[in-house]
Amino acid sequence: MQSSAIYSGAAVAANPYQAVRNETATPIDLWDRGYKRCVALLSGAKRAIEQREPAQQGQMLFDAFAIVEFWTAALPIQEGAHDASTPGLAPRLRIAYEFILNKIAHGNAFGKTEDLDEAIHMLAHLHSIFHAKP
Repeated sequence: MQSSAIYSGAAVAANPYQAVRNETATPIDLWDRGYKRCVALLSGAKRAIEQREPAQQGQMLFDAFAIVEFWTAALPIQEGAHDASTPGLAPRLRIAYEFILNKIAHGNAFGKTEDLDEAIHMLAHLHSIFHAKP
């Protein structure tokens, strides 16, 4: 009886991943979802560090790290022709993502909330760039 409830329309509609799969989302929409989740995870990890909950801290930082790693892997290997004196967007994003990954790793290794604050600040900076009006 329970298994039929799992496969009913109500149960599927309640699954947030199902909703994401069924809608059309732009790359920036997907990035925004990852951004919000990443900031929430980093903020939660800061609280876990302050409350001395290493297991929760580790899991949250692992998940945040995975989001940023996914963004890094999604970048093109080599961008089209661009001025050599000014790197294109992908190389600059790769540098920003590496900065965030390093801050997450350092924050996890040494329990430093300041590192997580810097990662959140960089994410907010990237968010403002992606949503800047031309």
